[in-house]
Amino acid sequence: MSSKCRHTQLQMMDWFYDEQEQQNWDMDHAQQCRECRNYYQQLLKTEKNLPRRPLEFEASEDFIRSLEDHVRREGVRSQEQKEKGRIFKELGAFPAAAIILLTLMGSLFYNDIGPSFIQVQLAGLFLFPFLIPILGIVEKRRRQGSDPYGS
Repeated sequence: MSSKCRHTQLQMMDWFYDEQEQQNWDMDHAQQCRECRNYYQQLLKTEKNLPRRPLEFEASEDFIRSLEDHVRREGVRSQEQKEKGRIFKELGAFPAAAIILLTLMGSLFYNDIGPSFIQVQLAGLFLFPFLIPILGIVEKRRRQGSDPYGS
C-alpha cells in the first residue's frame, strides 16, 4: 500500500467516524485506485449494517438503583477487608512488642541488673498512661481521614 493510499484511507475513516465534517480526500485517487475504492465500499457496507453513532442507552430506575446498591455493597466489603487487615496487623504487633519487652526484662534478670528492671517498670508505669490518649487521638484522625463522605 502506497503512502497516498494510506493517507486517503485514513481520511476516509476519519470521515466515517465523524471526525471530519466533509469528504476531503482525493476523490480522483479514490476512484482510480482499486484498493481505495474497495476500502470505501467496505465502509459503506459497514454503515448499512451498523450505525455510525453508538446507540443511546437508557437505563431504567431499577437498573440504576441496583447498580448503586452494588457499588455501596462493594464499598462496604472493601472497608471490612481493610478493617480485618488492620486488626491482623494490630494482633501481630501486640505479641511482637510483648516478646521484645519480655526479652529485655529477661536479659536484665539474666545479667543481674535488678535496679534497671525496676527502672524499666517505673518508666512503663509513667509513660503508658500518656501513650493511650495519644494513640486514641491518632486513631480518631486516621478514621476521619479515611472517610470520603465525611459522615
